[in-house]
Amino acid sequence: MGMANSVPSAGDVGQRVSIRLREADGFRDILGTLESAESVRKKDGAVATFNPGDISAWRIVEPLTEKAGTGAPQTLRINELEASLEKTWPAEVITVRGGWRYRMSSGFTYRANSIIPFGKLPFGQPQLALPEELDVAIQEYVSRGLKPTFHLPLPAYQELDDELASKGWEKIIDAHVMIANNLEVPHPPLPDGYEFQISAEPTSDWLNVQGDTAGEKIMRSYPAAYVSVKYDGAFIATGRMAESDGWAVLSRIFVKEDFRGQGLSRPLLGKMVEISTVKKSALQVDISNMPAIHLYSTSGFRPHHNYRYRALAL
Repeated sequence: MGMANSVPSAGDVGQRVSIRLREADGFRDILGTLESAESVRKKDGAVATFNPGDISAWRIVEPLTEKAGTGAPQTLRINELEASLEKTWPAEVITVRGGWRYRMSSGFTYRANSIIPFGKLPFGQPQLALPEELDVAIQEYVSRGLKPTFHLPLPAYQELDDELASKGWEKIIDAHVMIANNLEVPHPPLPDGYEFQISAEPTSDWLNVQGDTAGEKIMRSYPAAYVSVKYDGAFIATGRMAESDGWAVLSRIFVKEDFRGQGLSRPLLGKMVEISTVKKSALQVDISNMPAIHLYSTSGFRPHHNYRYRALAL
């Protein structure tokens, strides 16, 4: 199996691994994504913990293909990509109840303030029966001053979406997750007079381009590259690139209104992909944002799956 007499380290977190453990009645194998030196997230979303002292052998599992969005069955691919997106935008508090992950944070951000199902279909394996678990969900979020909200990857959890709709949970946002093979994303140069600046943190200049500091605490809690476009010394466009599980996750792509139509978006997108160290990229876009969808779909990106936020009006 390889790597005998060694154990995974912090530097291996995020890698897909196979671990063989010694047990009283023989051996047990765990396959999944290493989340810590003592835990692995399996394909069904469940987390398996282990004692590093029980490791007989382990190895990093190389992917069969680096082509984005191929390989495992659709639901597993959706869950794996959603897990990568979650890692790059981590909630302050995550509570696992069965196959549901309760994500709670200060400030306003749906991804970090919503419940996402990762367990088996149709409802994602809530810890209790669905009606009772929904009662727990409502209580957990309301007690923190948060609106009870679900993040529903589709079509995987369509039945859960239908159940919530029937119980009065309102649709808030529908979005695409789009993916690309990085070699297929063009990176044209900026027009004359514009220049890139790249930082390892969201500076005040970077944040001010979008006119707010929403998500700053969350962004600072995960390593990322912050790309800016400058013109005449002023910051006029931004993007964030964070890597997880072989994906470059692109977000916060924004061009100031006065500079739109100047040919900046495609070079900005290309630069974010160009500076990544992986072979695949993913991003999220509201399905109503047709200009952005056109930009991405003509830059090598294609739809992978949709997701929906549903919230309970209180």
